[in-house]
Amino acid sequence: MQARSLAFSQPVCLWDDGAAGAPHFIEAAGTPGRPLIWVEAEEGDGEHPQVLGNKLAEAVYRTLRVQLFGYGMPWTYGIEVLRSCMDRLGPWVFALSGAQHAPGLARALLTLHDEQNVVILHAPAALPDSVLYRRVTALSAAELAVKPAELRRWLPNGDDLLDLLADCRGELRPLLVGLARALNLPAPLEPSPEGPRFLSGEAPQVEPHLLLDALTQRERWAEALPLAVRTQPARVPALLTAAGPHFHERGLHHRLHDLLCALPADVAQHEVVLRWLYSASLRAGTARTVLPRVTAYLHLHEAPELRALHAGTTLKLAERYREAERAARGARTPLTLYYYGLATAEERPADALPILRAAVDCAETEGTPHDVVRNAQALAATYTQTGQYVNALHWTVYALRQYDNSRMGDWQRRLAVLNEWAYTSLLGGRLEHLSGTLAEAEAQLATGAPQVYSLFQTTLADHALVSGEPLRALRAVEAARQGQPRTHQGWHSVQLVRVLTELDRPERALSVAEEAFVLTQHEAPTYTRWSTLALGMARAYLTPAAAVPLLEEAMSAFEAPLKADTLVRAAAHLAFSHLHLGQEAQARAVMQRVAPLTAELGPSGRLLLGGPAARFQQVWDLLTPPQTLTLHLLGRTDAHWAGQPLKLQPRQLEMLVLLSLNPEGLSGDQFAALLYRDEHVARSSLKAGLSRLRDVIPVASQPYRLLPAVQADYLDVMALVQAGRVADALRRYEGPLLPASDAPGIAEYRELLQAALRQAVLDHRDPALLSELALKLGDDLEVWELALERMDAGDPRRAVVTSRVRQLRVAYA
Repeated sequence: MQARSLAFSQPVCLWDDGAAGAPHFIEAAGTPGRPLIWVEAEEGDGEHPQVLGNKLAEAVYRTLRVQLFGYGMPWTYGIEVLRSCMDRLGPWVFALSGAQHAPGLARALLTLHDEQNVVILHAPAALPDSVLYRRVTALSAAELAVKPAELRRWLPNGDDLLDLLADCRGELRPLLVGLARALNLPAPLEPSPEGPRFLSGEAPQVEPHLLLDALTQRERWAEALPLAVRTQPARVPALLTAAGPHFHERGLHHRLHDLLCALPADVAQHEVVLRWLYSASLRAGTARTVLPRVTAYLHLHEAPELRALHAGTTLKLAERYREAERAARGARTPLTLYYYGLATAEERPADALPILRAAVDCAETEGTPHDVVRNAQALAATYTQTGQYVNALHWTVYALRQYDNSRMGDWQRRLAVLNEWAYTSLLGGRLEHLSGTLAEAEAQLATGAPQVYSLFQTTLADHALVSGEPLRALRAVEAARQGQPRTHQGWHSVQLVRVLTELDRPERALSVAEEAFVLTQHEAPTYTRWSTLALGMARAYLTPAAAVPLLEEAMSAFEAPLKADTLVRAAAHLAFSHLHLGQEAQARAVMQRVAPLTAELGPSGRLLLGGPAARFQQVWDLLTPPQTLTLHLLGRTDAHWAGQPLKLQPRQLEMLVLLSLNPEGLSGDQFAALLYRDEHVARSSLKAGLSRLRDVIPVASQPYRLLPAVQADYLDVMALVQAGRVADALRRYEGPLLPASDAPGIAEYRELLQAALRQAVLDHRDPALLSELALKLGDDLEVWELALERMDAGDPRRAVVTSRVRQLRVAYA
């Protein structure tokens, strides 16, 4: 082999139909110091880049036992990954059998041959010059033939086999078959990328059901499913439990669709078959042909997973939520909870958080690694939607870790999670490692997977913007905008306006926004809200008075349902407009309205959502009131005004709480009813108490209201509960609000706050949170019992919780 290949100084091409022993040549080329990465293409593979990409990914994993890249990506992506790793992980021998079926891959492999890495192409006949663009060492069947001297070296006493060699014309395959027969040995095996296999026509006949059993046991789903469709269609529904995810991860949606369409009518109507056929048709672009069968089946059957998939991908909002909820009630599976959570998040993202957390729990105990990663990504996106960027970042990191640890192959899923991680990092100001990760992904995607590249374009633009490269950001935004449907122009115009204002091109920004507004103004609010925001942003720089109503409308649209980052963007530009109009009080009120949603924004997040840093600094300064009344009254009595501690009487604290709970103001009768139980003394005592309070804190009259801004722990806890940030709310809750107070308004809010927090923790069902709540509430048996139920057997807190449950049960008995 070394002599024939000229020591691999050039790529080697083997023009052999297999009889001359090309597979043996390829197998012998690999060494421990230069492992063999071997792909075999089949007829039709060249028309499906993802099929070849999957085969390349499998070949790399077989050789290196490392998932350098996954499935569902075109072979061009894999080539670029290998090219980037050759210096660090090579050298390798790259071999392609059936090169005539994959000329593009063959040509790309030739570019990898160098002084260290070897490329071998195998085809029955010479490939065209358009593929062989460089000099190669070409070996025909005659040049590969075994020579008599070589046979004697192998078998020193084999002179009697020279006639057999002559009859075989030196071809290795018939020679080995003849030797096996002469020596009464089993039929010889031939090397292949997946291991030894029988020669054509030499394989023993195996009953289809036994072969299917063997393929299933070895989890070779790509071969098992077609065999079952052809010979044992009744077994297809059971096989799809594992075969469906296998085809899905590898992007083989057209292949899965075609296989399932070939099933007989009785099997084709099986629920599992319909579920995977519909899933494949959605990605293959043939959903319309399958949809009538799906709707007819759902009319007669519950079919929770099929119903959830149909609801999440086909129905409009109101019907989508109703059907997704019905599916989750029918069966709590990773898929039904996923779509139920997504449908809920569209209108009530805070309510979706516990559903999606349950979806992750369910996926971890009952689902596949793909289910875990998909559901964790959805949970992270919903945390972003509610402005909880730290939680979102942790969940994206968890999803990426689960992907990598599970050797998942759905590379496009990983890219989607990576994109979520990058955007969340930008919002939160966590920029370490971000540049390198995005640059590596961009280099690979730009040449290897253009259909996935658009996923990263807007995030790449955001990163360029915060990195001080607005021109690069502009190029990325414009590239992402190309070819997008008219209804999406509003969304893209928001980012384009932001980049143009960074470049100080407000007139161009206005032109872009006006075009998007006209193109989408008759569409559903889901689309028009984006173009309204873009137009308001652009006008804020040129005609702020005209921008105000547009931005107020945009704020309302993104406040319910909540989309935290976009709501903050609208608020920042509205405040910017008010400041330009000399309306500082209105600007401050706008920013205070979204202040809780800015708590986890980093400097880069503020730059993305606002405008040029120098022009918007005054906007962000509005988040810090000049003088603030700070009240810490949960479990203690601590009050500060303008940074100085206050010594207040209990009644004065009650007044401050009631005024802070009613920022719009209270009439005298309203205030007295909330503060006193005795109506006869209420009015006179109220005036005297207010007079003494005004000596300490500014209080307005008609109606009575606090003039300074208020920061209070009891307000923060309620806001955190309403935002779904249960862990943060529980951490801030240090005890009941003014427990000694019997003022009606205080008592009512005290009970409301505790009940809301308690219910939120119960719904969350996290053992750590339940234990913490149980300690803070003291004698709530239900909370203690639920904490014990959710606790692992080895949890060190279990003994204390068990003892407390026993004590309370005895006490209540």
